[in-house]
Amino acid sequence: MHFGLQRRAMSSGLLTATLLFGAGYLSAQSKDQTRSVEIETKPSSTHKPGQYFALIVGINDYQHLPHLSTPDNDAQELTSILRDQYGFKTELLLEATRDQIIGAFDRYRRTLNDTDSLLIYYAGHGYFDDEMHEAYWAPVDAGKDTFARWIIAEDVTGAAQAFPARHVLVISDSCYSGMLTQDTERSTISDRANTLEKMLQTKSRYVMSSGGNEPVADSDAPGHFSKHSVFANVLLQDLSQFQASEFTAEQLFGQIRQQVRERATQRPIFRPIQGSEEGGDFVFIRVRRGEDVHSREKEPLPPPINPDTEAVRAALDNYEEAYASMNVRELKKVWPSLSKDQEKAIKSGFETPGLKAVKVELRNRIVHIDGGTATATCDQWMIYSLGGRRRPPQTNSVEILLSKNSVGDWAVSRVEGK
Repeated sequence: MHFGLQRRAMSSGLLTATLLFGAGYLSAQSKDQTRSVEIETKPSSTHKPGQYFALIVGINDYQHLPHLSTPDNDAQELTSILRDQYGFKTELLLEATRDQIIGAFDRYRRTLNDTDSLLIYYAGHGYFDDEMHEAYWAPVDAGKDTFARWIIAEDVTGAAQAFPARHVLVISDSCYSGMLTQDTERSTISDRANTLEKMLQTKSRYVMSSGGNEPVADSDAPGHFSKHSVFANVLLQDLSQFQASEFTAEQLFGQIRQQVRERATQRPIFRPIQGSEEGGDFVFIRVRRGEDVHSREKEPLPPPINPDTEAVRAALDNYEEAYASMNVRELKKVWPSLSKDQEKAIKSGFETPGLKAVKVELRNRIVHIDGGTATATCDQWMIYSLGGRRRPPQTNSVEILLSKNSVGDWAVSRVEGK
């Protein structure tokens, strides 16, 4: 269902794209060289923890969804840090299929023991069905017309509950990842016995997400390293720079949340998986200290601030809201150059029998402003219900042209599929 938008012909090469882990090869462990060693440390806790394992998934090149830019980099860098500085046994999956991810879950369920700790990291597309109240990860083979190859939240949280490991921490850097687990009351650091000894001995199941019920950025704010998402940049730096050699996931999250909120609108979340509130926490124990993850790079200078940037973003927000209204007149207000033929085609789409709750999200926006015109390249996610059923999101990459009128207001002037 295209709702009257023009699309350019897309080559098969461009069509491989976004929603979770790309076209399905299973990478072996990262081959990055070990970072330079400065200080070696030994765990100070008297209770000896078991082995630490990490399953790390990053997906850039989706088969049926828009491509992403940073998940592979995020996953590879995290693999190096956990392996080299924290002694994890790591498994890195890039462009993984649903079967590869679920297969890894099954394997850990067979091989872990009750003293081990498992960290699962996912960077890729995410989706939340607000009618079914279900969150999803998108493997590389996730489809546009069916949820058959997506991974539902219950697959993740159910596996986390079933693993025989003492501690499981799921870190999810994807849109709507805060909806992987429902709101659960949990005690804070200040009102519970929070010694590392207690945290290590007591079972735990937690989710740390890059945002709540919201889209999240595939890149960092201007002036920061662009090869990682904002959440991954902060996570990687905090793991490299955390002052203590032993700390809990909740203590790590305390730093991450503040730093992400200083440079992005998304709101990271840390909460126990429902039904697993047992009082423990995932404890990171550094075995050697390496160099700062970004110490070999020169931090980019922030670009000059364009006073029109926020106005262009607001115009794109208005475009999303106008579509959600399913009213061509509202859409005409934000896209005044709509032709009669376009209006007719869009109205016909809105009036499709059984169509309800059309919603458009413009994700991963890249905006360039040149005087009185602007170009926004983004992934357009169209979400709707048809015949009483919520359908998988329809996605494509679009280029939206905007112009500023004589009184300084920005409006959409053209939308083209890429």
